[in-house]
Amino acid sequence: MRQSSKRITQKSIRHRLILGMGAGFLAILTAICIGLWGYAQQAANESYDRLLHGAALAVLERANMASGEVRIDIPYSAFEILGLAKEDRVFYRIFTQNGDTITASHNLLPAANYKPSESPVYWDDAYSGETVRFMQQARLLTGDTRSLWVIVQFGQTCIARQDMIADLFWRGFAVASFITIVGLLFVWIAINRALHPLIDVEQNLRQRDISDFTPLPVAPPREVASLILSINGFISRLKNNLDHSQIFIADVTHQIRTALSALQGQLELASKEQDPIERLNRIEKAERQNRQTIHLTNQLLAHAMVIHRADQKISSDIHLKALLTTVLQTLLREHVKSKIDFSVSIAPEIEEGDEDADLIAGDNISIREAISNVIDNAIKHGPSNNRIDISLYQKSLKRRGIIRRQIILQVDDAGPGIPESKREKVLERFYRTDRAAEGSGLGLSIVDEVMRSHGAYLKLSSSALGGLSVRMIFNHKQGDVT
Repeated sequence: MRQSSKRITQKSIRHRLILGMGAGFLAILTAICIGLWGYAQQAANESYDRLLHGAALAVLERANMASGEVRIDIPYSAFEILGLAKEDRVFYRIFTQNGDTITASHNLLPAANYKPSESPVYWDDAYSGETVRFMQQARLLTGDTRSLWVIVQFGQTCIARQDMIADLFWRGFAVASFITIVGLLFVWIAINRALHPLIDVEQNLRQRDISDFTPLPVAPPREVASLILSINGFISRLKNNLDHSQIFIADVTHQIRTALSALQGQLELASKEQDPIERLNRIEKAERQNRQTIHLTNQLLAHAMVIHRADQKISSDIHLKALLTTVLQTLLREHVKSKIDFSVSIAPEIEEGDEDADLIAGDNISIREAISNVIDNAIKHGPSNNRIDISLYQKSLKRRGIIRRQIILQVDDAGPGIPESKREKVLERFYRTDRAAEGSGLGLSIVDEVMRSHGAYLKLSSSALGGLSVRMIFNHKQGDVT
């Protein structure tokens, strides 16, 4: 089904291109046909109008005036000229400017509003049930006592003209059609050659092994290069994502198997222990291991959720102060009986300033998980009488005339802290500075993943309280100002 779908899509691209080019060629052919028809009519009229004009000149050359009368000796050559159009009938009339007919084959009507002139006049009209091409030309005859215009009018049916028009048009149409067909053939070949890189890509992707993530070995033309680069980029991202997923799954499998094996071992030792006090110790260790396994499982689920939501690019407006308040309410209820001293400080510009002073854009659930992990990390790794200071404030950085507004959430604790040499390592999954301590090694890794997916920053340093200082630096929703 997938291969069939690809073929249909490929053909549709080719057909769309050929249909588009075919429509263009058809429009050009139509324009050529219109031009051919006009040219054929003009050529036919010019050719046969010359016959009419030649016959009229031959007649007018034999016209003269003697003793005040007009005399015309119609030459035989005039009708020989018109006889070149063998299938056409000819009508003629010779008359004076006063309308007196000298000689005529038919009673022809002169051109409307005609003024005698030596220049010929042509027009088409219906006569004797046919379309006839008429022509008039005059000559001024001068006698002893007066001058007089003699007018010759010829009419000729249009059979030969129509034949000539049809012959010229169809000959031109045949040539234009041949050129169109040849042009479409070359277009078809050019389209196939232009689509060949895409066909290579299709065949390469269809034939390659599922584990083959090498870039497409295609040298595409410039118009397709961006597509190939995008596909290669996608393959690279897919490979990186798969590598990370495989590593993560391997780490998860190892961690869960280790935790469950440790829990199983404690339970087996407790079941075989005969001493009640030692058995109780074994059960307590099993309970502690069980809590660690549950915590590890929850952290793994949280990590998977964060990665999934980062891939989904979920984003909404978040007021960091309100989100921090929600997280603290949950954590304080869980540690209400502890001896931990919590201190919360919110800067005046956020507490009392603009209601959007703490506005950021991001995924509400992921950021809440990150804040929870930072505070929970401070709680778990600090002493029983720990002190945790939480601060929320704004900071502005001016660079090249642009002011970048940042919102910073800082958590300081009085715990053992993290040596500077290990602050990069603790952001890796399952890394713990103290293997004996409780924890999954995922807390700060989850925080770092959330911050990077939001274009934010996570910075670790030494706290003024002697422990670790964690700063979560977010960009303000409304962006930079000048």
